[in-house]
Amino acid sequence: MTEGRSSSRVGKIAATPRVATPTRGPKRVPGEMKTADFLTGLLDQTRARLPAELGECQTFQRWSLAKLWFDDAAIHYEVAPHTSRGRIEVALHFETRNPRHNAAMLEYFVEELLFLKAALGERLEAEPWDKGWTRVYLTLPLEALLPDFQQRVASYLAEFVETLEPILRDAAESVRGMGAVSATATATIDPNGMLSS
Repeated sequence: MTEGRSSSRVGKIAATPRVATPTRGPKRVPGEMKTADFLTGLLDQTRARLPAELGECQTFQRWSLAKLWFDDAAIHYEVAPHTSRGRIEVALHFETRNPRHNAAMLEYFVEELLFLKAALGERLEAEPWDKGWTRVYLTLPLEALLPDFQQRVASYLAEFVETLEPILRDAAESVRGMGAVSATATATIDPNGMLSS
């Protein structure tokens, strides 16, 4: 990503809004993919767009959730359509079993938030979350799960990862170097979608 370049991708992800009805959920439009197919293809497209210097990533998709990570599955990028809210979340989640570690990682990103908002969109937030977890995320308008929307979200996710991953690696080194938190075991995701150490 070019320094100082503001992303216009956020503005481009709003062309075909999906309208949710309170009782029956959203109606599919002709040609719309199932959520699992949309997310699996999105992960494949994102992986293909990532620069080689980031290294090999792992991916996981289950139900309406897609994850991508490099070293530790507990620290992962995530995409989740929220049909009832008409939004799709693009996020970096810190879900280690050590809340202090998660908080220290988040603090590192909070210091970069102005740059990150300029690069990825003003709606980007960094906050504590559930179970001692933390996250850096934004939500975008959810559109019909058509190939064009899939390509635009994959392109945005690739930019999101390319922008955040170097900061994530610096944060991990800094937090480890501070000795402020105990080392955490590297986690993996088992075939049932559960984190294990």
